[in-house]
Amino acid sequence: MSEKSISFEFSQKLVGIQRPLYSYILSMLPHREDAEDVLQEVNLILCKKTDEYSPTGNFKSWAYNIARFQIMAHITKKKRNRISFSNELVDALAEENTDTDSLHLYQKALQICYELLPEHMREIAHLRFKEECNIKVISQKVGRPLGAVSATLFRIRSNLMECVKIKLSSVELESG
Repeated sequence: MSEKSISFEFSQKLVGIQRPLYSYILSMLPHREDAEDVLQEVNLILCKKTDEYSPTGNFKSWAYNIARFQIMAHITKKKRNRISFSNELVDALAEENTDTDSLHLYQKALQICYELLPEHMREIAHLRFKEECNIKVISQKVGRPLGAVSATLFRIRSNLMECVKIKLSSVELESG
């Protein structure tokens, strides 16, 4: 980076957007470590491009746009992983997830739906999504065949998606 300095206003905006920007990135990447790496990359780019930012412009929109491109670049690098999102999906999610209030509503609805899962499904979901265990490890921990764990994860995702669709309106009413 050159010897240019970052204005106080710019640094305040950058600090103020960290939490929502991280949530936005995390909503499109399956692992916290990846989201943290991308957030660092985005922060570096924002600092390097400080002279391109207009103080009268929309800082949040500018930062989210840079984040979207960094997410796509990260996904491209990780293509060899089994689970990855296409650039088109990232674009679609980016358009829907720029409103952090909506993201919080989805998270609240998801938490409610997670609690409604049967105990055995919650255990498998916890191992997969919180502890980030692979299917083989989950299979060993719960004593079920790989195919059964895989099928259960599919049902968990389906159940959660349907439940969130249903619960979202009641969560919006509570928050509004």
